[in-house]
Amino acid sequence: MKAGLIFAVIASLLVATLASAATNLNSSRSNIYRLTYPSDLVSQDQAKAILADLDKMGPADEAKLKQWLPANFKRFGIAGDRVKKLVILPRGKDQKEIAIILLTNPQDEAAATILTVKSGKPKVQPDPVHR
Repeated sequence: MKAGLIFAVIASLLVATLASAATNLNSSRSNIYRLTYPSDLVSQDQAKAILADLDKMGPADEAKLKQWLPANFKRFGIAGDRVKKLVILPRGKDQKEIAIILLTNPQDEAAATILTVKSGKPKVQPDPVHR
C-alpha cells in the first residue's frame, strides 16, 4: 500500500516537473483542432488565423497537416525554420479535437503533449442523483 502511494506521489511530481520545465506553451482551439505552441513563436492572433483556415479545410489526417502547415507558416508570419518538430495527435477518448503541437525545442514534446491532452479532455458531467 505504501509503495503504491509513494509511486503515485513520485509520478505526479515527475509530471509536474516536465510540465514546468517546458517552454512557455500556449494552447488555442477551434471546434476541430487544438494548437499548442511556444509563445515566442506564435502569437494568439496568428494561432486564431491558422485555426480559422484549418476549420475551413475541415478534419485532415496527419500527412495532410504535416504538409499544409509548413507550407503556410510564412503566410501566417511564423518563422518556419524555428519549428524543429511538428506533432499531430488524432482525436481520441482523451481529447475531442485533433491536436497540433509546434515545438522549437523537441525536448519539450512530453510536457507539450501532457498540456495538450490535459487541456483537451472533455469535461465529464456528474450523473444527477435520482431520489
